[in-house]
Amino acid sequence: MKYNGYHHIFKYTGLFGGVQGINILVSLVRNKIVSILLGPAGVGLISIYNTAATLLQNSTNFGLQMSGVREISKTFDAEDEGATLKHIALLRSWCVLAALLGAVVTIALSPLLSLFAFSSDKHTVDFALLALPVAMAALAGGETAILKATRHLRQLAKVSVAGVVAALLLSVPLYMKWGFAAIIPSIIIISAAQMMIVMSYSYRFYPLYLVKNIRQLLEGKTLISVGAAFVLAGVMGSGAEFAIRAFLSDISVSLAGLYNAGYMITMTYAGMVFAAMETDYYPRLSAICNDTAKMNDMVNKQIEVSLIIIAPLLTALIIGIQILIPLLFSGKFVPVVAMTQITVLAMYFRATNLPISYIMLAKGDSKSYLAMEAVYDLLVVTCVILGYTNWGLEGTGVALAMATCIYTICILFFCAWKFDFELSGNILRYFSLHLTLGLSTLAVALLTHGWIYWLAGGLLLTLSALTSWNMYRHTK
Repeated sequence: MKYNGYHHIFKYTGLFGGVQGINILVSLVRNKIVSILLGPAGVGLISIYNTAATLLQNSTNFGLQMSGVREISKTFDAEDEGATLKHIALLRSWCVLAALLGAVVTIALSPLLSLFAFSSDKHTVDFALLALPVAMAALAGGETAILKATRHLRQLAKVSVAGVVAALLLSVPLYMKWGFAAIIPSIIIISAAQMMIVMSYSYRFYPLYLVKNIRQLLEGKTLISVGAAFVLAGVMGSGAEFAIRAFLSDISVSLAGLYNAGYMITMTYAGMVFAAMETDYYPRLSAICNDTAKMNDMVNKQIEVSLIIIAPLLTALIIGIQILIPLLFSGKFVPVVAMTQITVLAMYFRATNLPISYIMLAKGDSKSYLAMEAVYDLLVVTCVILGYTNWGLEGTGVALAMATCIYTICILFFCAWKFDFELSGNILRYFSLHLTLGLSTLAVALLTHGWIYWLAGGLLLTLSALTSWNMYRHTK
């Protein structure tokens, strides 16, 4: 089987999907405990602080994690060890600068963030303390990029599992003892632990070495030029999420917690399938993206494998979410069940548009990537605000599904025009079948109850699994 064939995709999707499954189980245990200890308001606060930290990190990290993978993987694939070590030193040096910048910007903006999120300056110190996790995330991101670019995928899997286990073991005791007061310390301690874990692996393969002077540092300016659009895209994405949560928290912090619970469980669940893309698929696509035929073949295969695996899981999620939400969080989160079931539809489109979006990253077309990210972020914020205003929490689910659908259409036509990408007829056919089954399952979930609910849901799940099995048979 060829390196870029179905066998390879299934292998690493299975590896990182399995790792993500373990991560989900551990995270769900943590979320269950936190939701019981702190309730929706506590979950909402954690969501706001984490989203703010992500926004600040993405605003100041120069897109180094993505551009670093692209630059280092080129020399690594060419088996040029000297150039690889040079690019690693450059990446680490720029990550140190990004960490310092992130800390300074976070402290400077903390009063504004407090006013924006809570219409008060009482949380200024809390936001200022996020300078530590923002800086540590910049350093950890560089080491993660090194492991990805040099294909240490199994080590990355171990890092991922160790990080989420550390988050559970370190945060829960703090919440049990200090409650809401432990939110910021917990975020800081988890960031420190995760940074040390990834460093312990990356330093084992590539000991710490930084550039010695400004002249050498400036040789890495391509990392910044390529990453500039990633920074802006990250700012827009994190800013959109922060704006949505700020909008909802202005109505009620508990409402922001409910929204975050529904959004998180959908994205986390789907992440089992998507986890391998950035780690394995992106470096491979970067290596062959200048060959249009090979590029189209790889992207179509990635979409096909994603649909094969994720579609039955999404059907099961729509049916089982009314049990999972109270089980994984608490009875206070039941109002978010319908929203989550509707939001699941967005993941069918996500399985299709995500592999396509990596074409722009692989080709280093930062302007196109930035433009398409702007379209998506504008769609999400506008749709969610309109959706909640008109139909409440259920409306946010409809909004997320609609925004993702429109974005998928936009990126498909854009990449066909700009990069000669062609979506195969098989994928169109199978996608239509799976989406129809997903819509039918949603109708059953929203309109029926009792034994009809479970019988019809089980039948649709079986049909979805059979459809995926038929797709899988044709990949052999």
